[in-house]
Amino acid sequence: MKRVILALLCAAGLQAADHDLYRHSVELLGGYSFNSDDMVLKDGWDWGARYQYNITTANPWQPGAVQFAFDYQFKEDYVGGGSSSVYRWGANALWYADNPSPMTPYGLLGVGAQFFSEELHGADDGLFAAIGAGVEYQLRGDFSLVGEGKYLYGGDESAILTSVGFKYSFGQ
Repeated sequence: MKRVILALLCAAGLQAADHDLYRHSVELLGGYSFNSDDMVLKDGWDWGARYQYNITTANPWQPGAVQFAFDYQFKEDYVGGGSSSVYRWGANALWYADNPSPMTPYGLLGVGAQFFSEELHGADDGLFAAIGAGVEYQLRGDFSLVGEGKYLYGGDESAILTSVGFKYSFGQ
């Protein structure tokens, strides 16, 4: 029995999340956006796409990856009438908490811009700052499940985006 447990632990170690193994990755995510009352736009479903470039570093203060993100919130109603879709483009720096398990948590800081298809009731296009956290669960060396939550602050307008999806890594 001890040999079986040891073999399973060794196999789990081989499957551990290693973001340094691959240089590039793409993600497809689906989620839900919780918009602030100042945005005057109701909460709604969204989807996102990410491209990530991993950086090999031994310095824990240096980001482990740079990520370019696109999020699209489906057309939702404004509180005062009308509706709008929201397009969000951003760039994020990611810090990974390296560990030997298949789950790897990370934190992110970023900046971006959001655009509304219809600017009604005081909703304006503009810049935002992002802060968030996520976790990757390694299914195999190049394929992971991803869960992420981030807070977007754009002055009067803010939102919390939650997402889950798949990540494919390539370019050893």
